[in-house]
Amino acid sequence: MNVLITNDDGYDAEGIQNLIKKLSEKHNVYVVAPDGNRSAVSSHLSMFKSLSLEKRKENHYTCSGYPADCAFVGIESNLFNVSFDCVVSGINLGGNLGTDIIYSGTCAAARQAALLGVPAIAVSVDLFDYKDFRKGDFKTDAMAEFVLKNLESLVEKCKAAGKDYFLNVNALSQDSYKGVKTTSELCRKIYGDKIKIVEEDGKLHSVFIPGSSKDVENHCESDFSIVQEGYIALSFVSVNPDSGILVEGDGVSL
Repeated sequence: MNVLITNDDGYDAEGIQNLIKKLSEKHNVYVVAPDGNRSAVSSHLSMFKSLSLEKRKENHYTCSGYPADCAFVGIESNLFNVSFDCVVSGINLGGNLGTDIIYSGTCAAARQAALLGVPAIAVSVDLFDYKDFRKGDFKTDAMAEFVLKNLESLVEKCKAAGKDYFLNVNALSQDSYKGVKTTSELCRKIYGDKIKIVEEDGKLHSVFIPGSSKDVENHCESDFSIVQEGYIALSFVSVNPDSGILVEGDGVSL
C-alpha cells in the first residue's frame, strides 16, 4: 500500500521514526512531518502564509507547518503524485484518549486526512506515570509491530466506518499487550492545568503550568480503562461537528 506518515512530535521523534522503519518493511512509505514539535496544536491550518519543505531523504519531507498542514500537503499537492491508501499519524509519545483528541495534533492530521477522503489512523502510546512522560522514556516497538501486522485490517475497518470517521489507536508504553478492544466510550480528563501571570520587563506574560492528568471520568469500557488494563484500544472518532441535544426555545425571544 501507499502510506502517508505524519505526526505532531516532529520528524526526528522516536515514535515516527520507528513507525517509518517498520511500515517500510512491507509498504511504500511517504512522509510529510513537522520540522519540530507541534504537540497540542489541534487542527491548525496555515492559510495565510506559504510553508517551507525540506527533503530529508527520498519521499521524506519536513514541513514548517502543523500536522493538519502535513496531511493536506501530502494528499492534495503535487509533492508525491501518488494516490494514498491510508494516512498513519504517530506514533505519538503520549496518549490521545478521550478529551485529548480535542487538542491533539496527531489526531488532527488523521482528521484532516479523513476529511480529504483518505482512510486515516492516529496511533499513540501512553505512560502510567506523568513523571516518566517528562523523562520521555517511551516504548514504541510493540505498537509499531501491531500497526504493521494489522494495517490492512485497520484500513478496512476505516472504510467500513465510512468517510466521516478516523480510527484512534491507543495503548500503554509496553513491550507487549493482552489483546485488542474496540470501544465507543471515550473518557473525559480533568487536566488540572493552570495559567500563571508574571511581569517581566514591564510586560505581562502568561505561563502554562501543566497538571498531572490523574483525574479521569470514564466508563469501565472507556478507551482510558482499556488502555490501563494493558490492551490496545480502538475507537472511531467523528470528523464532523455534532449538533448535540435539541433544546426547545421556549422562554427565549428577541
